[in-house]
Amino acid sequence: MKRRCTRTLLLLGVLLVLASCKVSSDEAKTHALFDIGYGKTDFTLDLSASEKNNIGLSINKGIFHILSRGEAKILSISSYGQTLAMWYDPARGSAPMILKDVKIDAGSSKEDMGRFATQVSFVDPWPMAADSRQTLYVADRKSNQVSANGTENSAYGAEPDRIVRRFDANGKELGPLGQEGIAGSPFPEIMRLEITENDTLAVICASETETLVYFYDRNGVFLHLLKLKDNTLPIPAQILKKNPEGKGLRIIPSLESIIPAYVAGKTEVILKINYYLENYDVGTGVTLSIDQLGGWILQIDASAGSILNAFPLQSGMSETGVNLQLVAAKKDSFLTIRWADQYLGGDLLKFDSSGKVTGKLSIRCPDEAAAFVAMTVGDDGYLYLLASLPSALRMYAWKIPGM
Repeated sequence: MKRRCTRTLLLLGVLLVLASCKVSSDEAKTHALFDIGYGKTDFTLDLSASEKNNIGLSINKGIFHILSRGEAKILSISSYGQTLAMWYDPARGSAPMILKDVKIDAGSSKEDMGRFATQVSFVDPWPMAADSRQTLYVADRKSNQVSANGTENSAYGAEPDRIVRRFDANGKELGPLGQEGIAGSPFPEIMRLEITENDTLAVICASETETLVYFYDRNGVFLHLLKLKDNTLPIPAQILKKNPEGKGLRIIPSLESIIPAYVAGKTEVILKINYYLENYDVGTGVTLSIDQLGGWILQIDASAGSILNAFPLQSGMSETGVNLQLVAAKKDSFLTIRWADQYLGGDLLKFDSSGKVTGKLSIRCPDEAAAFVAMTVGDDGYLYLLASLPSALRMYAWKIPGM
């Protein structure tokens, strides 16, 4: 009897140890929050054919902001799907139906405007972000500038002409941001706007030879600039040690994504870089083969530019990490997604700063006809995905364990 009890206790102990080592893997509960119709009103979005029909999505403190680039319109929507505000350019065809159309200028009252719509003359609004005070940041062009050869400014060609326009929670437009802060010189092409957990604004720009990340405090004061040159992107020592470069061999880093983050009282820039090993003919320079070395996460000090940490994205022996998309960096955790081929969804993988997988979640849109429109991770630890269906747009949400 004693021997049987001892064996039972030993078995229970082994099971407990195994359970503690197992990474959590669950089928996430899907929340369908609200639908948005198709159209040009204050409760619809226009996704009709357009050269620039991008949709931007941001959520902070329970308020969604959705930018429709093609129709130059921004909707502020509650988590229940109620439209709270709209900024729109009437020249693009949109008009309010349920909101009161008000004129907001420098002399407007500072009192809460309630639910409102206000007209804004946009040139090319893209991208967008909102902070915890619901201050809205929208990248735009100063004007329809034309280059010397008579063509409109391209992404990397002509003089910088991008600015960041700001609107407070009551719709009032504040002074625009340039490179040096309020009313500063224009930016080069703006790729993304990001808000960190302490309301620092990061303006991510691209030129022909480098990526630039400008940082500003919540009042629009310039903090610092991080430059990442395309031809000198960092390569972790672990990769160089295993794959020494020499004649006919070189390592190629490919910057996939940049996410600013506020970690332990310090502003960082999180890079997802994919590394490849190129085998080329020394005489002709012709590429003979390219092999994957893997996808890595690099934590960079935003002010000094130094590497704080680096680790490979590997969830298993056969995983290289190249197919994992970095979607968020919060609370010293790094969230990636591996998209499925057959449906809208995939596997969410959460890594800690040592590169260990600390959580796995399978997500799937229940509507088979759903098509991807936009996605973001909120400050509340939910992943939000806006999808298009035949009759409407639908906002889905999944709770991310531990975030």
